[in-house]
Amino acid sequence: MRLDELLTRSAGPAIAEELAALRRPARYVLEGLHQESRQKYWQFRIDVDEAAQTWALVRQRAKPVSYRGGVLHEPDDGPIEVSFARSMISSPVVRMAVPDLMHRWGRSLDDFHPVLVQHVGEQSILVTFEHEEDPAFRTTLVIDERDGIARRSYEHGGATFVTSVRTAEPDEVLPRARFVAPSDRIRPQY
Repeated sequence: MRLDELLTRSAGPAIAEELAALRRPARYVLEGLHQESRQKYWQFRIDVDEAAQTWALVRQRAKPVSYRGGVLHEPDDGPIEVSFARSMISSPVVRMAVPDLMHRWGRSLDDFHPVLVQHVGEQSILVTFEHEEDPAFRTTLVIDERDGIARRSYEHGGATFVTSVRTAEPDEVLPRARFVAPSDRIRPQY
């Protein structure tokens, strides 16, 4: 991976592939918080199995959203047949589990592309993205290099923080999600 050097738009797809190669096939359960402003946030739990092409998102104060068997189940829109990758468009926090499916890698439909990849801390990769039409408009993503899952995303005035990641057994039934209000700011663990 090209670290600590300015990148062109054409480098983005290869970087996305390298980061995807960090993930191991497994069922992952992620918990975290999405912050839309200083006062407005919601917590979430994501259950995703990339190999089985399934995911489920439980959000605080919202109805669950899920994808299974090629069908996206949204509470407001009903069942919609779409691909696994396309199913994640409606739920950006779900893409934290599969960051190479984010629309930031300089591919033909992406408005952003990576301009810098750096190591931060002991096990994290920081990727800085630039908007194709405005180089001053930037976003960042922190990916844990041990599992290829994104832990922090800053974009469009909001932020997503993944506070825990664990693997789950394929047949494990998850307990009902319980959300406890954060008592302090979410500190980085790079």
